[in-house]
Amino acid sequence: MQGLVWDGRDLAVHDDLEVRPPDPGEVAVRVRAAGLCHSDLKPLDGDISQPLPVVLGHEATGVVEACGPGVDLPAGQRVVLSVLRTCGSCAACAAGRPTLCRIGGDAGETPFSRGGAPVHQFVRLGAFAERTVVGARQVVPIQGGIPDASAALLGCAVITAFGAVEERAKVRPGESVLVVGAGGIGLNVVQAARIAGAARIAVADLNPRKEDIARELGATEFHLVPTAAELEALTGDIAPQGFDAVFECVGRPDLLAAAVEALAWGGRAVIVGLPPAGTPVTFGVRSLFHDQSLLGCRMGSVDPHTFVPRLVERHRSGELQLDPLVTKVVPLSEGPELVAALRAGELDRGVFGLDAGEGR
Repeated sequence: MQGLVWDGRDLAVHDDLEVRPPDPGEVAVRVRAAGLCHSDLKPLDGDISQPLPVVLGHEATGVVEACGPGVDLPAGQRVVLSVLRTCGSCAACAAGRPTLCRIGGDAGETPFSRGGAPVHQFVRLGAFAERTVVGARQVVPIQGGIPDASAALLGCAVITAFGAVEERAKVRPGESVLVVGAGGIGLNVVQAARIAGAARIAVADLNPRKEDIARELGATEFHLVPTAAELEALTGDIAPQGFDAVFECVGRPDLLAAAVEALAWGGRAVIVGLPPAGTPVTFGVRSLFHDQSLLGCRMGSVDPHTFVPRLVERHRSGELQLDPLVTKVVPLSEGPELVAALRAGELDRGVFGLDAGEGR
């Protein structure tokens, strides 16, 4: 089968990738669509440690092909994939907070190989392949009515953004919001803030092409800000008393520091972007003196098994817009080109289409 593999030098599609059957507690999934996230570039740039070679991809939708012992899902069931390979039974999982699970499911050996040699699985998912094998807790069943390319975004960009707004910052009607970075997650933060009733939604980005889609999704203003220093100066001008909620969606420590400095009294800054491991952040401690908060956020800090179905219903009702976010759908063979387009700022979300089927 085909898979997009990074070996430390080249990112290339290989036709001889093999995948083993599911072990107990696992599910084999035929991938229909997989979104390209900035986090997928981290191994390419050396920002995170990753055994090589590796099948990238962590934001996807597909259908169940087979289940290992102990798993009962019908073949053909549509699913959204999640990076959270949790145990499902610890105190955190029982409380509906799987992102705090310290046990996790046993990932076992990588399901991928080439010529008898193991090929690793990015974040225990490896979605840039025609098929993958994941833990049973990593698949979220969904119903039809949503196109595959749009459904793929639910597993990372959408759930992370909506969880950040609704569960971490708890944005309330009438509040002011600043979104730093208008990538796939940042744009979803914009529409989550709109749905939450924010009165002011300011977006800061260095790419002028992001303005139209940001405003379409609910931004009330858009500012071109190429540096952290300019972001700090801008927020001082446009919001002297600060913003109620600020979301750093890029993963840069200097922008996170500026986000903290932009908080109103009682404001909440949420770390949404993924900075390089071990990156320090420097800001004045008194920036948090007036009841401000700096909040971490992993995959939205929500349970995908309850949250994703709610997102599907929001899409069905027309409240949640996903289709406008999908800039381009390409085959795996165009992987290097799609990565180049993402780096060039040409995409809101690029998606690999691995199956002709659409959501029904």
